[in-house]
Amino acid sequence: GYQGFQSRRTKILGVWDDHDYGVNDGGASDPIYASAVQDMFLDFLNEPDNSPRRSRKGLYGSYLLGSGSHTVKLILLDPRSQLDRSTQSVLGAEQWAWLDRELKSDPSTLTILGTGLPLLTDRSYLDKWLLYPMERERLLGLLSRRPNSIILSGDSHFAEMQCSNTTKGPLFEVQSSGMTHNCLDWIPDVLCRYYIKYVSECPGCITEPYIDLNYGALTLMWGDEESARVVLEVRGRSGVEMHYVMDLSGVDREHCPPPHQVEHQAVWQLCAVSLVSLVLLLLFYLVTYCIISVYARILVYRRFDKQHRE
Repeated sequence: GYQGFQSRRTKILGVWDDHDYGVNDGGASDPIYASAVQDMFLDFLNEPDNSPRRSRKGLYGSYLLGSGSHTVKLILLDPRSQLDRSTQSVLGAEQWAWLDRELKSDPSTLTILGTGLPLLTDRSYLDKWLLYPMERERLLGLLSRRPNSIILSGDSHFAEMQCSNTTKGPLFEVQSSGMTHNCLDWIPDVLCRYYIKYVSECPGCITEPYIDLNYGALTLMWGDEESARVVLEVRGRSGVEMHYVMDLSGVDREHCPPPHQVEHQAVWQLCAVSLVSLVLLLLFYLVTYCIISVYARILVYRRFDKQHRE
């Protein structure tokens, strides 16, 4: 667990999303944000006292890991503390300027961008970058400067992998969520799985969604310059649930892999229709019961009132 990572002195880096920030789908207009909360979060991650992340409004930051041809640049965005829905601004002017500088500097073999909000998805019900289309296009434009980029995101309460073609080659996103909660916590199992798999479309998905507790993992396999690869995974209760190998040398990376083909299974459709029918039947029963009860009370009252007057 987490304490095991700490005991082995594993370097732990992170950034918050809405539930860490304090409000579901929260942003700058929510009063929960305070510098003290930011310091508490960074203290939990053992961020050094002199870290530039402690002097900013927001938890965004970057790290250069490794050296030479084995260099990884990790960029963590904070799409919460400066999110302004009234102006459709996600990062704010200061964070945008910082991100522009970071993507221009420190050439690296691999760039990893962490953001709580999913970037590539267009699923209809998620809190995502697509709700702010101009901001999303701006971010995708900046990322097009860096070849071999991977996005790590969450928030959705299920996991999937997506890909989008750019001028620098495919841009992959590993969307994993969550380690403690998923959509099955508040939506019936059948309805949750049916909606995500067969109703909410995902043209860029290269894997079937995984709807259970999960986390994402990246494994770098450097080898030599001609064989460097990164393994993208989503792991669940029973082990690896999604797996894709990305070639960092540029071989076979001109386009995204074929999208995942959804096979509409009759059993899921039948279960979903049955569940919806049952809910509608119960509602009809309750409404009918209420109408009959009210009507009966009115009749009793009128009869009693008539007898009383006589």
